[in-house]
Amino acid sequence: MDLKLEALSKYIVTSPSWARSLALILILSGCIEVMSILGSGNSLTHPNLFPITAYLIPALAALALTPRLARIFSGKLDYGWSGLTAAFGLIISLFISLIPILFFRSSFPVFFATSLALVFTFRMLLLAAVVDFHLRRVVVPALLHSGVAVIGAAPFLGLHFLQLSIILHISFALGVFVFIMVIERPMKANFKIGPLELANAFLAHLSEGSKKLDDFFRSIGESVIVPQVSLVIHREEKEEIIFTVPNVHPGPLGEIGGSNLPKILNSMLGSASMVFHGSATHDFNPVDEVEVRKVGVAVKQCLPQFCSNHSCTASARFRSGSVDVLAQAFGDTVIAVATRSPIVTEDLDFSVGFAIMRSGEKYFRHVAFVDAHNCMDAMVNGVSPATELAMEYISATDAAFAATAKEKQGSFSAGYAARVLPFSRQEGFGDLGVQVLVIDACGQKTAYVLFDGNNMQTGTRDEIRRRLLAHVDECEVTTTDTHVVNTISGRNQVGLRVKVDAFYPLVEEAVMEALADAAPASTEGSTAWCNGIVVFGSQRISQIASTVNGMMGFMLPVAIIILLVAFLTTAIAYFVLVY
Repeated sequence: MDLKLEALSKYIVTSPSWARSLALILILSGCIEVMSILGSGNSLTHPNLFPITAYLIPALAALALTPRLARIFSGKLDYGWSGLTAAFGLIISLFISLIPILFFRSSFPVFFATSLALVFTFRMLLLAAVVDFHLRRVVVPALLHSGVAVIGAAPFLGLHFLQLSIILHISFALGVFVFIMVIERPMKANFKIGPLELANAFLAHLSEGSKKLDDFFRSIGESVIVPQVSLVIHREEKEEIIFTVPNVHPGPLGEIGGSNLPKILNSMLGSASMVFHGSATHDFNPVDEVEVRKVGVAVKQCLPQFCSNHSCTASARFRSGSVDVLAQAFGDTVIAVATRSPIVTEDLDFSVGFAIMRSGEKYFRHVAFVDAHNCMDAMVNGVSPATELAMEYISATDAAFAATAKEKQGSFSAGYAARVLPFSRQEGFGDLGVQVLVIDACGQKTAYVLFDGNNMQTGTRDEIRRRLLAHVDECEVTTTDTHVVNTISGRNQVGLRVKVDAFYPLVEEAVMEALADAAPASTEGSTAWCNGIVVFGSQRISQIASTVNGMMGFMLPVAIIILLVAFLTTAIAYFVLVY
């Protein structure tokens, strides 16, 4: 799912600064003006007005006035996008109008009129994607650039140019309408929403944090029932620690859907709650924050009122193939944290994790299975059911559960600490920073380190663990898989942009604080069945990605055919009017 979501990012374009677009417009217009003056034999003190009125002024007007026109028609466009459309419009106009006159010098009016119609077409499509998918609301803003150019060029090129320009604009507008109808059919047939409407919602999220995409996800979502296992750790006169493992996925990106699930659940369960990553792919993304809170409510209702267990085992590691599992039991509850580091690994399918939990229930009442999600340097496929890798996970956890159930349990102490790290989401760190749980049992200190992030750069987990083993006997380093750190790409893992040396001192401080915070503790496990959680649904990301990629495949042939028909229609209409 992550691979398919990542693949869609190649279709996303962000706008540059409007100042860069303005500089490009001035440079290109200046070059054309100089070439025009030199070609006409004039001096630089006597400018040629045509390049100014036909190229420069229309582009400047488009940059400055398009956002205002968009607002008049109930749309919103920032000056970055306005500058980009103006600059591209100028490039299209220059390329289409000037290149052909090297071979057909007397036909400049025809090529210039054609270039302006193409500018109009380009702006209609782009504004429909960026501002509003309803074409009636973007026709006038789209017409601004080419309309001003037609008015500026008409005194120089005559009545026939004006007539041809009007006909071309009408033909191309109809062509755009037909083009959009054709390319929207696959998505509307499958998801009841067009690609331009989806683009509007996505860009609104990027620019202003809009939640319009949540409505789309809810419309395609399906209801599921998922278990969430929690371990409550009670300490006298200290805050309770909650170790909880949801089996829904904190995605897809930014603030959309359930991307900030760890922070939301932390705010509902308490500041000392640690929200680990369970078994779930993007199919199990909650469609919005409402569904995440439903998970939180279900978990809170199942939390025990008192803790009766006062013992736990030492932690131990078990391995099968490439899968390494750290397991520790607390009375009738077991924690199992699985990793394949330094081998790159992505999400486990829910069915794999559910099979592991059911297997563990032969020995324990509550089975908290954690996907450490701690090794990544490239996008890879997740762990699917019935694959050899899935069987390695099941085999490793089976061995862990069977052996841990036989281990002697003794009294223990627990300590907790957290640090909000001085790094941004763009640098790979979520709002919760890093949290640490230390268990001191049977003469062994075990640290569970949880980063609020989406995976870890390959080697980062191993380096942190190597350093921490100077302070504790055993530890595992995990991530929540929060997707608030991702806006376009799935690759923004902990350790990618900020290296270990920059944040490790804060992690070490948190571990030392957790060790100092340790106090005699008791525990109680619980399994909440979260009923009626609306998630994306089976294979939805795959279906969306396949539909978009298929649509892109036939977009160019369809555009060429429609343009040829528009040209032919224009030629016939122009011939009838003029002759």
